[in-house]
Amino acid sequence: MDYVPIGQKFKINDRVNKKQNAGLSVRTSSITGTITEVKEKKNIRGRTCYYYTVKWPDRTSEHAQHILVPTTPEKLNQLH
Repeated sequence: MDYVPIGQKFKINDRVNKKQNAGLSVRTSSITGTITEVKEKKNIRGRTCYYYTVKWPDRTSEHAQHILVPTTPEKLNQLH
């Protein structure tokens, strides 16, 4: 299977939700956060992975790109 890079999905000031694993299904949090920083990190195979610092209403945290989803339907449609 060939490696297909995804690229950066989000930009600073994009609004996002965090995916939540609910057993057999995945849902999104009702709390919306704002991207404040983007970091590129290399994985063990030397491929670029994107991590985002997200400002939530009560805290700030860093998340891998695959755990975040856009809050706006327009942005969600652009990713598919």
